[in-house]
Parts: sequence; C-alpha cells; structure tokens
Amino acid sequence: MKKILRRVHYINTPVIKEKRELHLVLVNLQNKVWNPVFVTGTITFVCSMLFRGFLNAELAVIPLALSTFILFAGVWILSANGMVVFDKIESNCYCSYKHLGYLQKVYTYPLTSIDKILLEKDTSGRYSILFLKDDGITIRIAESGDGESLSFVAAELSRFLKIPLDV
Repeated sequence: MKKILRRVHYINTPVIKEKRELHLVLVNLQNKVWNPVFVTGTITFVCSMLFRGFLNAELAVIPLALSTFILFAGVWILSANGMVVFDKIESNCYCSYKHLGYLQKVYTYPLTSIDKILLEKDTSGRYSILFLKDDGITIRIAESGDGESLSFVAAELSRFLKIPLDV
C-alpha cells in the first residue's frame, strides 16, 4: 500500500534549483495545460454533451463520468508541485509533493540510509535517478527522456552526498 501511495504522490523533480554547501534542492518542471490527459477529458466531455443532445441522455452518463475522472486526473497532474531537499545539517532527504495547492505529502529519508545513486535507462528509453537504500528499497527521485541532463543531476547528487553513482 505504501508503494501505491508513494507512486500517486510522486512528482518528477529533475531540475537543480539551489546548491549550497549544506543543502541541495531539486524541483519539478511545470506541466503544460494542454497535456494529453486534458485533451482526452475535453473530448469525452464534448461527446457526452453530444450524446445528451442528439441521442440518449442515459447513454451520455458514461462519457460524462469518464470525462469527470479524466479531467480530475488532469488537474491532479497540472497542479503537481514537487521539491526534494537534501539537508546535510539534519542529515535527511525531504521529498515534498504537493497537489491541488494544498494536499501535501512529505517523505523523509536519512542520508545515511542511502547506499547508492542509480542512473537507469528503461526499455522505453527514459532515464531515472533512483536511490538504493540499505534496506533494499529504491526511491525514484527524477526521470527524463534526456539522459544527458539527468546524468548531470545524478553526478551533482553523487558529489554533494559523497555517495557512489552506479550507471
């Protein structure tokens, strides 16, 4: 259950916002308003209105329910705001994910529990930065289709945290 909630709240944070001697901050890129989820939700909403007007009002309920779910998912994606803070003073990593402007989830991991920083490429060609903890759990920090910029971020994290980078 924890893995599912972590995946629901996860926000991609591939950009270094601030780097100081004692802390490093990663942030997310803002999502585009006309992302594929919104386009699909808008199309299903228009279909439901056309069904209601020209065919059968009872049949229009199905695309209307579908468009409601899809548009809510689009708002969830659009309002996503994430920040990962590495604090050497408190020796913690804080992953703060905020949705809809006020639903915030903060995950805290001790820096001493992170054994390795992994830079992986999946089958679809996307790169990911993962932390391998001492209990065998991996934590996804960032992902991108651009391996060069993500490898720069992974190298900066490795230098800052003094943890080996495994490519």
